[in-house]
Amino acid sequence: MARASSKSAQRSKAKRTAAKRKADWTSMKVDWPQPKQAISLRIDQDVLAWFRDGGPGYQTRMNAVLRAFVDAQQGKR
Repeated sequence: MARASSKSAQRSKAKRTAAKRKADWTSMKVDWPQPKQAISLRIDQDVLAWFRDGGPGYQTRMNAVLRAFVDAQQGKR
């Protein structure tokens, strides 16, 4: 029990400290998503199944993998 109340006290202190600090939004950068284009793409069945098994948002995850690959390759050109 003492351990649980200790964590609760730490969380309360963190909330009070955060409330005292003011956020500095002046240097915030917003990355707006790029427009998407619908295409037809042939994907190996096992690869597609793996992404779909991750649940909703599998196309977004596939795009993120492709984006990471492209970004990594641009440094090599």
